[in-house]
Amino acid sequence: MTRRTALAPLLALACAVLPPPAAHARIPQPPEPLFHVAGKTISEASGLAVSADGKRHYTVPDAGRPAEVYVVDRTGKTRAVLALPAAELNEDWEDIAVTRAADGTGRLHIADTGDAFAVRTAAGLPERTSYRLLRVAEPRASASGRVDLGQERVEVFPLVYADGAPHNSEALLVHPVTGRVFLVEKAEKEGRRAGLWSAPATLRAGADNVLRQALPDLGILGVSGAAFSPDGDRVVVRDATTAYLWWVKGGDVARSLRARPVEIDLPLQRQGEGVAFTPDGRALLVNSEGVGQPVWRVPLPADAVAAEPEPSERGPAPSAAPPAGGDGPMFAVAGLAGAAAAGVLALVVVRGRRRALSRLRAGGAAGR
Repeated sequence: MTRRTALAPLLALACAVLPPPAAHARIPQPPEPLFHVAGKTISEASGLAVSADGKRHYTVPDAGRPAEVYVVDRTGKTRAVLALPAAELNEDWEDIAVTRAADGTGRLHIADTGDAFAVRTAAGLPERTSYRLLRVAEPRASASGRVDLGQERVEVFPLVYADGAPHNSEALLVHPVTGRVFLVEKAEKEGRRAGLWSAPATLRAGADNVLRQALPDLGILGVSGAAFSPDGDRVVVRDATTAYLWWVKGGDVARSLRARPVEIDLPLQRQGEGVAFTPDGRALLVNSEGVGQPVWRVPLPADAVAAEPEPSERGPAPSAAPPAGGDGPMFAVAGLAGAAAAGVLALVVVRGRRRALSRLRAGGAAGR
């Protein structure tokens, strides 16, 4: 049998039995529902944050709804509702974050940073150009029922963009150590930019805090949520189907987000909204709009949990000698064939998910 003829069965065997590439070997356990949100109180969830012990989950409603923060336990029951003093404080809430001081006391940060397009259009109002960040104390673990917050318990920080233009930002980042605030725009159409904007290091109540562009475009359409990891070493940004994770190098968030992110497939959701890290930093939690929707736990792959060494630390990759007998090309081609087959399979799966999502969106649009 000639060497060329021998390649055919070898290639077929390689496609059938060779393992997928190393990147796929790092895929963790599949996502699983942590709980389903019970009752009908929460129908328009925007954003997601979690307590330090992982027992309480915080979310907020969208534009035109009450100025309330919902506290959901691990069974999906709404244990407490934090009611802010005026409904006008929620023009278009989009995300929520939690930070904690050295003594363990926590603060909830609420991003009133959406464009409130539907509400403003219906009321004949111009496009929105002023926004705000709200800050309240994280409730105690024992909090239950309705908790009315007086005006003195709510800090309001007005926000304006440096260009004075209207923007729609649905993703809030608050660094857990420095407290620095960032917003990510929701670019919903091709040609629009998902810019990263940075607030001043110290926010002032009663005066405009100017947001300045830190990065022109993340290149992601439809950003709906973002979060820092518990110790601030990673950033995650999500859209409808994917989470994008970056390692923060040298404390420079904007520069770090210029690198290529780790991409994590998210479960199919009705309308994916928020994202948060689990307290141990080893998984993501994601939620969705709609009544009775699940909060999913998405385990992170290895390269999103343990940082890879810097290029200077890696050293040269070892070279493998070809097998004796001059059959190196045959084994190399077989290996490539197996990798190609695995890649095609992955592509089919991803495309199938995207088509399913498109059909789901189309069906939802037809029903509205």
